[in-house]
Amino acid sequence: MRISIQSLGCPKNFVDSEVLCGYLLEKNYILTNEIENADVAIINTCSFIQPAVEESIDAILQTARLKEEGKLKYIIVAGCLPQRYKPQELMQSLPEVDAFIGVDEISQIDEIIEKLDAVKENTAIFLVNPKPCFIYDEKSPRFLLTPRHYTYLKIAEG
Repeated sequence: MRISIQSLGCPKNFVDSEVLCGYLLEKNYILTNEIENADVAIINTCSFIQPAVEESIDAILQTARLKEEGKLKYIIVAGCLPQRYKPQELMQSLPEVDAFIGVDEISQIDEIIEKLDAVKENTAIFLVNPKPCFIYDEKSPRFLLTPRHYTYLKIAEG
């Protein structure tokens, strides 16, 4: 299965996206930069300020168009947006999304993707720990998306 990851917002989100990539590669998923050639799109969102929320929603809606055209099978929204907003609010306003996950669910991304095939159509998975505690460490798989001469280091949470 081919996965495309779009990382929005701050470098902290970017690090989370790299860790997501690490877990996906560990489970033999194929990563692609070309969303049109993906089976699953993961959008790692930001909602720190209103313009970031708007950017996240725009990215989700643009991705939803690809799903409507049959170019994508699933859309997963990760990161700040599902951490900040109530499940009913997000699922009602973004019915195109198949799963919403928080930071704590990063390490379970392969299991979440597998569950999507078993879920009824028009039913979203919402897995978000309201008090996140996942912190990646040196044992966490991570695939660097930056050029070789630098990388981001996450030194704080929240």
